[in-house]
Amino acid sequence: MTAQQFLWSAWDWKPSVVIGCAGLLLAYGAAVRWRFSMRAAAWCAGVSLVLLASVSPIDALADSYLFSVHVAKHIVFLLVVPALLLLGFPTELVARRRRLARFSPHPAACWLIGIGTMAFWHLPAVFDAAVAHEALHIAEHLSLLAAGTIYWWPILAPIPSARLNPVPQAAAYLFTSCLACTAMGVLITFAPAPLYAPYINPADTFGMLATVRRNWGISAMLDQQIGGLVMWVPCCLIYLTAIMAMFGRWYGEPAGAVQQA
Repeated sequence: MTAQQFLWSAWDWKPSVVIGCAGLLLAYGAAVRWRFSMRAAAWCAGVSLVLLASVSPIDALADSYLFSVHVAKHIVFLLVVPALLLLGFPTELVARRRRLARFSPHPAACWLIGIGTMAFWHLPAVFDAAVAHEALHIAEHLSLLAAGTIYWWPILAPIPSARLNPVPQAAAYLFTSCLACTAMGVLITFAPAPLYAPYINPADTFGMLATVRRNWGISAMLDQQIGGLVMWVPCCLIYLTAIMAMFGRWYGEPAGAVQQA
């Protein structure tokens, strides 16, 4: 199968994903009374990313052929989608939900849940089991979304009082996350041998293995190294971008203001 044929044929419109994403969009629209705003755009972008990563050829590449694409998908679920959903969460809904307004978990616990979940699912035995068992794979994705939401809560909570202050403390929260992902990425990138069995000799469900190995020149070892670099560099760029955004807004605020972005 050529790459073009694969891109046309590897779409899998899973009913549970499509219905779930449609439900999130409809519920959001009803909550904000169908008013469009930048918050609504962020929410729609987050839901759209979940749909794209779950039904498009990206999902087939991640599950069947390329560990590096699978890692990228995990980063989207853990760091990108939850951040967009929190940025898009309607503040008026928070005001009507007292329990949500009082939700303020300890930042250390949020950090451990976010980073720990990422590390756990990339243990070779756990990762291989999730690829092999669909129910565990679904649990993996849901846990990444949940852990990512908890991780970002001290930084992007829709209630300003729940955010980590002062800004340098929040920056340390993000910077240490960058260091943790760097450590995980380094371990994977410089591993002396392939760690993830499903990607050594893939089952070739779509007949794409020859294209991946010969045409694209991606061996199992190179794929793993790229996956480690994906965990290493893009993750840190996300954290560092958030740090710069916080400091930029902090320095732009009037004297005495200490709220972060």
